[in-house]
Formats: sequence, C-alpha cells, structure tokens
Amino acid sequence: MWVGHYAPALVAKTFFPRVPLSVLAFAGALPDAAFMVLNLVGVESFNLDKSIQRRGGCFPYTNDYPYTHSLVGMVAGTAYAAWYTFSSPRAFDITDAAAIAAMSASHFFLELPGHRHDVKFTPSTPRSQEMGAGQFDSPASTFALEVTVFLSSLAFYAWRVPGARRDIQKLAGVAAVLVAEQAMFSFGSAPTAEARFVHAPIFLAQILGSAWLLGKLDD
Repeated sequence: MWVGHYAPALVAKTFFPRVPLSVLAFAGALPDAAFMVLNLVGVESFNLDKSIQRRGGCFPYTNDYPYTHSLVGMVAGTAYAAWYTFSSPRAFDITDAAAIAAMSASHFFLELPGHRHDVKFTPSTPRSQEMGAGQFDSPASTFALEVTVFLSSLAFYAWRVPGARRDIQKLAGVAAVLVAEQAMFSFGSAPTAEARFVHAPIFLAQILGSAWLLGKLDD
C-alpha cells in the first residue's frame, strides 16, 4: 500500500487526540521511510524491474528489504513509540505510546494485499515463504482499493472531529493531494533506472510531505 498506510492514523487520531496526527501518520509509513533511508546507505535495496514495467504493474521494482519489511523488523515501531513518548515535552501515557507503535505494526498487515512475494516474517525467512497477494500487478484495482481505504478513514475522521468539518476546503485539499499521490504511485512510470539515489529520495520526500500535510488537519 501507499496512501492506505495513513488510514489507521486517521482513525486512531479520533481515539488518541493528544498524539499529533502527523506523528501517527509518519508511524504508519515508518517502515517505508526507513526502507528509503537504508537504500541510500546501501543496507537494503530496490531495483527497477523492466519485466514488471512492461506488464504495466505499479511499483515496478524488485525489493530486498529484510529488516524494514519483516514483521520482526517492524517491531522497531515500538522503539520509536517509546522514544517519542519519553522525549516529548507533551504529556503522553502508555496508551498513546501503544497507539504510535500500533500504527507502525499495521504496516505489515496492510502490505500483504498489494505486495508481490517479498514480505517476510523475519529477516531470514526463505524466499519460498515470503508473502504478498500481488495486487500491485493491477494498477487500477490498487488505486481503487487504496483511495477507498484512505477516503473512508478521512470521512471517519471528519465525522468524529467536528473541527475538521468546519474547514471543508482544507479537508478537500488534503484529500486531493493524497489521491493525486496515489495516482502517481499506481499509474506513473519510474523516471529513471536509478532507484537508490533518485527514486528513494523521491519516495522519502512524499512520505515526509504527506505526514506533514495530514498534520495540518490538527491545526
């Protein structure tokens, strides 16, 4: 998934109002952000796969991400939650920390419908046991699913947060940007074959920008 990873944050924000929405949103996308950083330093990698590109699948890459995209690796979200809770000047409790950790953990389960067979339980899981239903091979259904999940969660957020409904223009603007981002993910072609130093920074910037933009709904 791509923008679908922000859906749990929009729902969770209505139950954990003290946690900034930007933090919840970034936690939901944290494994992807970490993956892009580890690409840049050469620990993990993804490479443009021309055979996927010819078939017209979205996210046309083969991925080697045993740490950020294994269930065990995503336990790092718990460490992130603990760090944020104890270093923030805001008043947070253990339930807030658990909410942030849950956002990161949700990433694993939301990856399963879309990804090709490259999601692991542990970093050492054999390739024959990797998981993923492969919906990325159908850009139209990927777009429809992700946009439905995201907009449904945004509608739930607006229903539960009266202040959000008072600024429909802001709500619509955020929705439009994220839907456009998903359209780019689902239907856009890779700009170059240089994944490490071109694609990774682009994806990382999108994650950071999306979390920041969603955080504006808190204002």
